[in-house]
Amino acid sequence: MKKIVLSFLGLFAAFAVGAQTPQFVSTEPANKNVIIEEYTGINCGFCPEGHRIVREYEEENSGRVFSINVHAGPYAAMYTTQWGNALMNQTGLQGFPAGTVNRHVFSGGVTALGRDMFVSCGNQILAQTSFVNVAAQASIDATTRVMTVNVEAYYTADAETASNKLNVVLLQDSIIGPQSGASGNPSQVTSDGQYIHMSMLRDMLTGQWGDDITAPEGSTVIPAGTLIQRTYTYNIPGSISNELVKLGHLRLIVFVAKDTKEIYTGSECIPTVTNLPELAAMSTTMSAQGQNGCNDLASLALKVYNYGANEITNMQIAYGSAVTAEQTFDWTGSITSDQEVFVELPDVAVNIGQNTNVFAKLVSINGTPIEDAQKTATIKKDAPKEGNGEQLKIIIKTDQYAYECSWKLSDGNGNVLAEEDYYPQQVVVRDTVIVPLTEAGCYVFEIFDEYGDGGATYKIYDGSEKRLVNGTGSSYGSYKAVDIKILSLVGLEEAEGAILQTLAYPNPVNDMLNLEISMLESTHANISVVDMLGREVISLGEVSLATGNNKFEINTSNLSNGAYFVKIISNSGITSKKISVNR
Repeated sequence: MKKIVLSFLGLFAAFAVGAQTPQFVSTEPANKNVIIEEYTGINCGFCPEGHRIVREYEEENSGRVFSINVHAGPYAAMYTTQWGNALMNQTGLQGFPAGTVNRHVFSGGVTALGRDMFVSCGNQILAQTSFVNVAAQASIDATTRVMTVNVEAYYTADAETASNKLNVVLLQDSIIGPQSGASGNPSQVTSDGQYIHMSMLRDMLTGQWGDDITAPEGSTVIPAGTLIQRTYTYNIPGSISNELVKLGHLRLIVFVAKDTKEIYTGSECIPTVTNLPELAAMSTTMSAQGQNGCNDLASLALKVYNYGANEITNMQIAYGSAVTAEQTFDWTGSITSDQEVFVELPDVAVNIGQNTNVFAKLVSINGTPIEDAQKTATIKKDAPKEGNGEQLKIIIKTDQYAYECSWKLSDGNGNVLAEEDYYPQQVVVRDTVIVPLTEAGCYVFEIFDEYGDGGATYKIYDGSEKRLVNGTGSSYGSYKAVDIKILSLVGLEEAEGAILQTLAYPNPVNDMLNLEISMLESTHANISVVDMLGREVISLGEVSLATGNNKFEINTSNLSNGAYFVKIISNSGITSKKISVNR
C-alpha cells in the first residue's frame, strides 16, 4: 500500500515493504526506551534547567533515553512548528517547563510532568519490558536535499491491541539563538550570551500522530513475530520557522505508540550525508546593533554557513547602509564543513532617530566568486539623552527578583564609573546612586536582567534634576543601553557658551552641507572639516555664535567620497560631527 502525505514543507511518501528478514532492528526482547517530550520556549526562564536535567539523564542512559524539545505555547515566540500545539494540548500541562515521559499517565489523569519528575518516571519506564523494538537508518543527498528513511519495527511478543502508530520525528541540534534563564543550563551558553538549542522539533514525517500499524485480518492483536518495514522520503526545506536547516545537525527519533498518547518505545537515527559540494557557502542572517556612545555608528554581523565539504579560509563581503556607500571587507579565518559563524563587519553610519536600512552579502569564498542573496536589516539608533551638571542620579527599583538585575555606568572610553549587582537578593530593591562627573561628554548606562523579563524600572536625572531617562519594567528584556550626553558640567542656569545641539544634514552629503548649532549663550568658535587622519580640508575660520540657533552652509563639492568630521572649537570645548560625502 502507498501512502502520500502533502504538507507545506514538501512531499512525504511511505510504503510498506513485503515482510522479509529484519535488516537492522533487533529481534531480541528488550526493555522500553524513554522518549521525553519537553515543552519549552525562548521566553521560559526556567526551561533551560529542564533542558539540563534531561541532557544529563540522556548522558547517563546513552542509547536508552531520547528527548524532543517542542517549542509551543505562550513562551514560544519562535522555533514553533505546525505540530507543537496539538502535542502540547493533549498533555494537560498547567505551566512551563513541563513534559511527558512516553506520554504515559503516572498520576492525576494527565501526561504532563514537572521537570523534577522526568528522571524518576523515566526510570519506571526503563524497567518495563517492551513487546516491540523499532530502529531506523537514513541518508541525505546534499545535492537534492532529499532524505530517505528506512524504518523497521519487530514485535517480540503480542501487542496489547490490534493497532499501533509508527512515528518518525525530525530534530535539529545546535541552533544558536535567544533564551531566557540560559544560566540554568550553563554548558549550552555561548561566549556572547546566546543559547545552544538541542533536540529541537523541526518536523514529523509521519504526520501529527503517526502511521498506522494494524493486525492481520481476523486478529485481535498485532502478533509476535510481526515485522514492519517502511521507507519514507522527505524533501528537506532550506529553513523551518526562519531557521536554517543544516544537514549535519539533523537527527531522527522513531517510536511506536499505542495511540496519540502512550509511547511503547523508541530509538534514534543519525542520517549520513552524501554528495556534498566541495566548496559552497551562503549568508543566512544579518544583525545590526547601534554602538554604545554618542555617535551615528552601527555594528553589523553577517552569519555565514559553510555547506560544502572544504574548509573556508577567506571571504570577501560587500556591506553598507543607506548612509554609507557599499564597501568590501576581506575576512580570514576558518569555517569548517557544516559550520556557521558570525562575521563582524566594520561600522557603518546610520541616521539618528530614523530607520536606516543596512545590507551585506558574500562576494567570494577562497577566491572563488559566488552568487549570494543580499541580507538586509533595519536599525533605528536613538539620539543621546542630553543634560548638564556635575552628577547623574540613578534610581533603580527591581521586581521581587532583585538578584536578576545589574547595571553599570561607563564613560565614553569604556571606563566603568559605577555599577551594582543585586545578587543574591530575592526581594524588591530600591536603590539611588549619585555618580559625580569630572568632564562633559558621552556616558553609557547599561541595565541587565538575567531572567530576560526586564524586571526593573530605572530613572536617571542630570545635575539640574532634569529627568533624562525613564525606563519602565518589562521594557527591555535581557539588556538595554542608553547614551547620555553631558553638554556642560554646570547647570543650565549657569552655562556659558555651551553648545546644546549640533545638526549636520543631509548626511550623506553631495555638494552642500547644512550645519545648525544651538547655543545657550553667544560665543565665538572656530569651525572646520577634517578627514579621518585629522587633516583640515575645509575651514570657516572664526565665527560668531549667537544665543539660539545658528545656521551655516559648507560647500563639500571638492571633497572626495568618504567620511569626515565637522569640528567646532569653542570655549566649552570641542564638538565633532561625523559626516559622509557620497556622490
